[in-house]
Amino acid sequence: MFSKSELYQMIDWAVAAAGQHPILVLASSSAEGLTRFANSEIHQNVFEDVTDLRITVMGKQKKSQVTTNKITRQGIEQAVAEAIENLNLLPEGEEIPALVNQPAVMEMERFNQALADEFSAEQRALRLGEQLDQIHLPYKAYGQLSYGESALALGNSAGIRRYFRSNSANCSVLISHENGASGYASSVATRGGELELAAAFRRADQKAQANQAPIDLDIGAYTVILEPNAVFDLLMYTTLLGFSGKSLQQKSSFLTDRLGEKIFDEKLSIKDDWENENALGIPFDFEGSPRQKLNLIDQGIAREVAYDLASGAKAGVASTGHSAGMDMFGAIPINIVVTPGEQTLQQIIAETKQGLLVTRFHYMNPVNPRQALLTGLTRDGFYQIENGVVTAAVNNMRMTESMLKAFNQIEAISSDCERLSAFVGNVYVPAMKINQFHFTGKTGVKK
Repeated sequence: MFSKSELYQMIDWAVAAAGQHPILVLASSSAEGLTRFANSEIHQNVFEDVTDLRITVMGKQKKSQVTTNKITRQGIEQAVAEAIENLNLLPEGEEIPALVNQPAVMEMERFNQALADEFSAEQRALRLGEQLDQIHLPYKAYGQLSYGESALALGNSAGIRRYFRSNSANCSVLISHENGASGYASSVATRGGELELAAAFRRADQKAQANQAPIDLDIGAYTVILEPNAVFDLLMYTTLLGFSGKSLQQKSSFLTDRLGEKIFDEKLSIKDDWENENALGIPFDFEGSPRQKLNLIDQGIAREVAYDLASGAKAGVASTGHSAGMDMFGAIPINIVVTPGEQTLQQIIAETKQGLLVTRFHYMNPVNPRQALLTGLTRDGFYQIENGVVTAAVNNMRMTESMLKAFNQIEAISSDCERLSAFVGNVYVPAMKINQFHFTGKTGVKK
């Protein structure tokens, strides 16, 4: 990995090479050690150290973007020249907003040395070995344990400089029976002593052992208790479909013409809070704008959405600092924090007369963005609850549900939350009990 001064030097080379052309440069440097295991044995230990630059050269009504991992001065100058050449060939489009120029410098570190000391390659192997020794046939363990460090540096021809450095450890554990029954759990840590490796193995093992002799249920509407992984699967797409200024302007968002209205149950409050200790905590976005905290949903009422420079200019507001650096998405809230409830997940289960417990979903896809209608399959632990007790495993089913309906039928939100790794950064979400949640198909696969 490169130091802050080295990354800043790369940015300076690119800015100098651009001459009079406005330019934005994002330098990303990361180092990750990854230990994978399968069939209850460690089978791979790899290390990757990667640095690349994303260079965006701008005209008045067009921009050109080139990414390079040739990080010598010559390589960077060649990438800038390519971006300028491409820019000259592009047709004009909408007016490009002016580059961010204030504040001049933003720098932050969320690096924990205790975490770095805890997860060397040797320590990852030793800690995994202790857990794998406890898995016995016909069950086997699959998954990974990783430790990574990353640094982002950003600069432009308006003179700003941005820097952020962090580290984290992640584990994901799948315990599978020879008949295909499985259980899943995960853990994320940003400080020493936080990663719950043993607990993740224990939860996945318990789920796999309970996931035997599944029963078939008819399609229809059920009360469900969604564990945090399942809640995040729904929230991830809800966030992408709804909380972007660009989607609001394109009228593809389910919040179109509804800001200020109550759209979800009053129990639900969602923030985008980069300062939360469970978030990744980058204080700026990929355009260099300072990141703001957003009150997305306040007791069910839609309050705010995210803007980047382009969508903000169209709306006549400043960027909220949520550019993801990808024009197709615009601005995206990435530090999702859901306000917890008053009961633990176990208490919610104990008070449920009849319901279904969902570990997580997969193959999730949007069906109708304006209705926040999603579909996906249950996975790695789907169970029947009767009189407060998990009584049987259930064959996996397909859910098809509008989040405008589901999040209006929340009966309870758990007081215990989990930090989960998202596509960029982390989220912090609880479990939820939702009534009248629709399952529209069966997988046809017996566990």
